[in-house]
Amino acid sequence: MKGIIGCVLAVVILPTWAQYCSERPGGCCPGRDDTCTAAMADTFCYCDEFCLRSKAPDCCPDVFNNCTALPTKKSPLSPNPLEGGCVYKGTTYLAGQTLRVNCNTCTCFLTASSYELQCENATCLILEDIISAVNSANSGWRASNYSFLWGLTLEEGIQRRLGTLKPARDVAAMNEIDIEHTTELPENFDSRQKWPDWIEGVMDQGDCGSSWAVSTIAVASDRLAIQSMGHMRAPLSTQNLLSCNSRGQRGCDGGHLDRAWNYMRRYGVVTDQCYPYRSGMDETAKMNKYACMLPRHQTSPCPSDDVTSRKYHVSPPYRISGKEEDIKEEIFRNGPVQATLLVKEDFYSYAGGVYKHSHKLVKKPSKARRKGYHSVRILGWGMDRTDPDNQMPYWLCANSWGSQWGENGYFRILRGQNECEIESFILAVWADVDTAMMRNMMRNNSIF
Repeated sequence: MKGIIGCVLAVVILPTWAQYCSERPGGCCPGRDDTCTAAMADTFCYCDEFCLRSKAPDCCPDVFNNCTALPTKKSPLSPNPLEGGCVYKGTTYLAGQTLRVNCNTCTCFLTASSYELQCENATCLILEDIISAVNSANSGWRASNYSFLWGLTLEEGIQRRLGTLKPARDVAAMNEIDIEHTTELPENFDSRQKWPDWIEGVMDQGDCGSSWAVSTIAVASDRLAIQSMGHMRAPLSTQNLLSCNSRGQRGCDGGHLDRAWNYMRRYGVVTDQCYPYRSGMDETAKMNKYACMLPRHQTSPCPSDDVTSRKYHVSPPYRISGKEEDIKEEIFRNGPVQATLLVKEDFYSYAGGVYKHSHKLVKKPSKARRKGYHSVRILGWGMDRTDPDNQMPYWLCANSWGSQWGENGYFRILRGQNECEIESFILAVWADVDTAMMRNMMRNNSIF
């Protein structure tokens, strides 16, 4: 007789009487209060009055059992509520009127006896409490508000201001080259000082997730100038790579670094003067990679109608190990390298100093701690001695959010501890420098 084995599937549901809000010091909070949280497993949940109206999934399971007796948080009213409105920072809004508070839209509602301002609950890219926490702590760096980032949600910031896709498993397993250390390296080094006028400046990628293309082109341009001894100082075209490298890439929604370098090797790109960057630069160009305007010929007419440009190529990329000395040796000998960076929620507010993620400074629920991959150039290194008791080694990096961000578009990040994975995936290339091409350029004094 065949035996029958039964399986019982147990489903565990958190009961509404679980103790979260009831055991929180201070209990529930009136109105909406993003600091009114209780610990739940490895994250947080909310215990404010806003949960009673929104029923958001990040509210604590026992919020309805413990927080319904809270007094309603009201906006200041006139003696006659019907003649008043919601007051925000000295301005009165009538029932039905809306206003924008950072990244959230708020609406004034008239209840039975009062006016109430109710706001969306999106996590904003720039948060004043993060700025305040960083600047009031001895964190080694400063935070600031940026008007071009203010009003964006964290999700929009990740989508529009980053754009590098995590390397596939086989790419991440790429072998690292062996580097021979024959030079005593200086304590501080900046590629811009060793190769003045040969290193590209800071670019603004705009509202387009194109860091994969921007960083690739910048490193290629630097290496082309250095390896040609300055005879090929041509800023190459980010737009050419962004628009035309479409196989397996997502344009303004992100791209893979290995595929970008493969395109550069096989097809090459023209100069920026020939094919200038315009993605993300205004409302019509937001998140628009545009169609490719260049065939894959060696010499092509320029979309700018200004010049005719040849294509510039590179070798296959090679990987540098995550060891400090290997990265420093490569930069010192051959120029800036490309690095992948895991951007966390406080990085957008960086204004100066040596960055280190401030996760211990501000407690935020998991939805406010979303991360995304970005790619940047490492130009050099140094030691910050601003605080003699807390000297900080750093990498000097170029970002792609314009010169109004950070330290004139650059940032310094903690070195030697793989901060935000900065040392995890370092790439470099050799530019395809043709001797005959160089002779012709020297003869004609031309970069095209």
